[in-house]
Amino acid sequence: MSSGNETQSEYPTPLDNSPWEVTPQEVHKLVHKGEDFLLLDCRTSMEWEDGSIHNAIHLPLQQFSTRFNEIETHREKPIVVFCKSGNRSVIVAKFLQLAGFRHVRSMSGGYEQWLTIATANGAS
Repeated sequence: MSSGNETQSEYPTPLDNSPWEVTPQEVHKLVHKGEDFLLLDCRTSMEWEDGSIHNAIHLPLQQFSTRFNEIETHREKPIVVFCKSGNRSVIVAKFLQLAGFRHVRSMSGGYEQWLTIATANGAS
C-alpha cells in the first residue's frame, strides 16, 4: 500500500516519515500558491483577535477536546497547526496524529515568526 508521499504537492511528508515541524517560510509558500490544506490556529481567543493568518480556522487548545469534531471532515487533508510561538501547536499536532490524521505539522516559531516572514514578504 502506498504511503501517499509520491504526490506532486510541495506539502511536507506525513509526520510518521519526517519531523513534526514545518517552517513559516514553507507555510508562506503554501498559502500564496493556493495549496489545499487546513491552517489551524490553536491560540486563545484574545490572541486570535489580535490577528491571524488568512483563511485559518480558529480552534483554541483549551476548547480542542470539545470542538474536535469541527475538523473531522479534514482528516485526509494536510494540516498545519500554529500557536503564538510553536509550543501548543506541537501538542495539537501530536494529538491529531494519534487520532488518525496523517498529514499534520506544527509551524515552528508560531504566529510570531509568521509575522516576521509575512512582513519581510510584504504580506500579512
